[in-house]
Amino acid sequence: MTIQECYVKMGGNYDEVIRRLRKEDFVKKFLVKFPNDPSYGELVESMDKGDVEVGFRAAHTLKGVCQNLGLDRLFKSSNEVTEALRSGDKDTAETYMPQVKEDYKVTIDAINEFIENGE
Repeated sequence: MTIQECYVKMGGNYDEVIRRLRKEDFVKKFLVKFPNDPSYGELVESMDKGDVEVGFRAAHTLKGVCQNLGLDRLFKSSNEVTEALRSGDKDTAETYMPQVKEDYKVTIDAINEFIENGE
């Protein structure tokens, strides 16, 4: 699997991230670190606890990392949660969490496949 194929599989924007980071080696370097980023776990945990403040910070961090790495699919759903929590609307944020979880799984599965079978 190439890095471009990985981006297609996870609904990402390879052209945007390569424009930003300039070198494919940089993209690979940061992409393979993404599964270790704690912000998704913090978001899920804080939403389970009903902690809007911590949830907002985690969602905002996740959104930013996704934007920087061109992970468009996960960026969009995490942005919805971020904006709901920014206004303190926990109920609306919770309605977006199933989509965030699905998008995160697709993203992580594609990255793990790239790590295992990448160039």
